[in-house]
Amino acid sequence: MSRLADIVSFIEYDYRKNAVIEPEKRQSKLLENLFGVIKSYKPGVIVKAGLGSGEVLSGLANNSDAYIVVVEPSLNVIREFQSQHKDEAACEKIHYINGEFNSFPIDYYAADLLICIDYFDFLESGKVVDEFRRALQFDGILFIAGVVLHDDDMAGVYDDFMKKAFPLHNDFYLRDDLKTFMDLNEFTFIKGTMEYYDTDLAALVDFFIEKFANRETTPLLQVEEQKKEFTELYKLNETMISEPYHIGIFMRRKPS
Repeated sequence: MSRLADIVSFIEYDYRKNAVIEPEKRQSKLLENLFGVIKSYKPGVIVKAGLGSGEVLSGLANNSDAYIVVVEPSLNVIREFQSQHKDEAACEKIHYINGEFNSFPIDYYAADLLICIDYFDFLESGKVVDEFRRALQFDGILFIAGVVLHDDDMAGVYDDFMKKAFPLHNDFYLRDDLKTFMDLNEFTFIKGTMEYYDTDLAALVDFFIEKFANRETTPLLQVEEQKKEFTELYKLNETMISEPYHIGIFMRRKPS
């Protein structure tokens, strides 16, 4: 399978499990921040990169009069969401495009607000941000949310765990590195919010093993070997950690 096919297959798996992309524990805080952005910037066109769990998209549809477009790599997920929400009048105004992020099927400068939640760590972020920049209006807003490394995790111990557990994982950013990366790509940091969520590493391992049955199954051994670092940085307690989560708001810069 190609990497895109692997990503589509994983998105479909997670849509039914709701473990990695927009899990329930983060939805209310995401919507709170999104509604704040919508109130402040009043976007006329909102583009969501990825349907996610569907709940954030549904919340947007029910609380915004903007023109809403979702770009989703999985046609099956689009169909499932439409079937599940067929009785919600607000969701009828959502426009769907079956497409990938590396070749984003949105015209130049079409979006006032572009939203990407929980996809960054398994995408080619450089290519994707190039596409997001192209699709956004000057002074448009990019809303990026996802797990980040602890600020002092310079060795990337959580990355090491995730790469063993999740074959599609690339990297988690350090919060400051994400800001620098976005700045180099013509996005000005407006504000950010850090949240911390209890996450069971053993449950994550089981979730990934069920999907990637032929993969290495010893990421918890690595956690044990780096127990000191996980305890100091992520408050490890048996297999539970406090997982850092960053919600960032960036503005597409006008050329000087």
